[in-house]
Amino acid sequence: MALMAYRLKAVLVGAVWLLLGAFFLCAAPGYAVTSHVADPWRIDDLAVLVDTRGQETIASVSQAGRASEFVPAPHGFSAGYTRSVHWLRFTLQAPPPDAQGRREILLEIHPPYVDDLQIYLSQPQLSGVFDFRKGGDLQPHAAKEYAYRAFVYRVTFADTRPRTAYVRLQTSSSSLLAVKAWEPSQFVAQTTHEYALLGVLFGLMLAGLLVNLWHGLWRTQAIHRRYIVYLGFTILMLLGINGLVGEFLLPHLPYWAHQWVSVSFLLVVISGTRFYEMALDIEHAARWMRWLYRGQFWLVMACLPAPLLDLYPEVVRLLLPLLLFTLFVGSVRSIQNWRQHSSNGKGLLLAHLLSLVGSLSAAPTLLGLLPGQVWLIYSFQIGSVCTLLALQLMLGQHVRAMQAGLQRASIDVEVANATAQQERAEREQQRHFLSMLTHELKTPLSVIRMRLGTATPTPRMQTHAVQAVQDIDDIVERCALVSQLDEVASAIHRAPCSPGEMLSEILAQQGATGRVLLKLDAPALVQPLHTDPLLLRTVLNNLIDNALKYAPPDATICVGAALHTQAGCDGVRIRIQNPVGPAGRPDPVRAFDKYYRAPGAYQQSGSGLGLYIAKALSERLGGTLDYRPETDQITFDLWIPL
Repeated sequence: MALMAYRLKAVLVGAVWLLLGAFFLCAAPGYAVTSHVADPWRIDDLAVLVDTRGQETIASVSQAGRASEFVPAPHGFSAGYTRSVHWLRFTLQAPPPDAQGRREILLEIHPPYVDDLQIYLSQPQLSGVFDFRKGGDLQPHAAKEYAYRAFVYRVTFADTRPRTAYVRLQTSSSSLLAVKAWEPSQFVAQTTHEYALLGVLFGLMLAGLLVNLWHGLWRTQAIHRRYIVYLGFTILMLLGINGLVGEFLLPHLPYWAHQWVSVSFLLVVISGTRFYEMALDIEHAARWMRWLYRGQFWLVMACLPAPLLDLYPEVVRLLLPLLLFTLFVGSVRSIQNWRQHSSNGKGLLLAHLLSLVGSLSAAPTLLGLLPGQVWLIYSFQIGSVCTLLALQLMLGQHVRAMQAGLQRASIDVEVANATAQQERAEREQQRHFLSMLTHELKTPLSVIRMRLGTATPTPRMQTHAVQAVQDIDDIVERCALVSQLDEVASAIHRAPCSPGEMLSEILAQQGATGRVLLKLDAPALVQPLHTDPLLLRTVLNNLIDNALKYAPPDATICVGAALHTQAGCDGVRIRIQNPVGPAGRPDPVRAFDKYYRAPGAYQQSGSGLGLYIAKALSERLGGTLDYRPETDQITFDLWIPL
């Protein structure tokens, strides 16, 4: 069952990958299949002008005297979380004409979550006149010039002269901008591969979410519930960062698509803090670590309304350094857990290192400390996915360890139950034994007391007293023999013996020759048995004693011996038969049970051990002892191999 469930989960993962990959592939603008993705046109003269008060216009920034105020940004632009407006200026070179003689390129601007973009394109033939385009995530997706997750604009050229582009950027998120210029065919090839990779990315994450929901451990394990919440919010955040919320989920609700990234980022921090707090066992860490995680959780909870209150830039500038420090502390705590032989230590350390790599590449860019490169932001996404994968592997190991623990506990419970059951059975046997012993000794002891209380006992009283002593001796002897049988297997001392001679001796010893009809086949008299004479004598003694004791007083007991083959092995079968007496027939199922006696057998003294001993010793000799209830008499067949 476990293997089948694993295979079903693997099929589900593969199916989700394929479906989402196909979805994003087909959703890509100008869907096409190509084996080569071209590079974008280089933009080498990117420069930036800071408009701290937001009062600049295209007319003011495009004046010839303002050109020196633009600061070159050859490696990309990032100003971090700021309220200032930024003007970017760069030159677009005219491409070669296509087959129809047109000169056009596609201008791609990232990231998808910037609030307000205003693009001004110069007209070389008209000085001071600009083509105006608008963008930003506050406009509906249907209003975009090109159906794409970020922002794409078609730029045409009348001749070979270049065009200067001015981009006004104002956003409550990080003031980061990356621009690329593509030939249309190149852009189609690029976006086809891009959406396919996004399909694989989100297919992997969604499949992980579904598998974690499927196995159901979240119902009983808090750490799995927290991981599922953390994974779910991470998926939502990455959907927003990549512009897929505005494109596919909320195309007609730009305001909420705009708030999606900010709110989901804070929810990722909240859920991640709660998950790591449990996974790292922060409750048993140093006090300052406990305060750090608890403080971070409640601080981010308090900051949750910040995007709706237009306070997000100020909040993120405070939170990002704190998050990096917490990741570093989590790495230290993971090493501590590893050194304490925690099963989660290695997985948590790997997850923290991956998070640190992704965060240290993205956070300085988002804070404006490094030039703006979109791949740095995407490295954060890759780090997040790898982190989640490491956590998934850690939880898988946790599940395996938990299952092994449950299996060990189940085995321990079974062993404990078996031990308890054995102890109960032993106590029941002891209780039964004491009850039997008390009951069976009362009668002979009362006879002995009667004899001792009489000054001049009669011969009959004397005979009963002697028999009572013999009965007590028989009971004690059989109890001792049972104890030897239960404690250790006695050694077998085999020697030749004649079953006919042994039966005659036993009958003479018991004084029962007058009541027993002995039938011995001639071959059985000639063929000796190679067995333990002492054990065989004990078996026959018990069987004949039982027959004499429980048969009617004047009934004849039949004892016969003959050669008999059983299971392909030659041996001697000794049959003891007696008519049914006042004790009735023994129960065929319980006849050989320890301490069992038929309901009417209590008129005679006994221990309920005779048949049990006979059965055990016959098996020890390699033979069998069977009760035949189907005959009109009480019949026991003893078979001993030659």
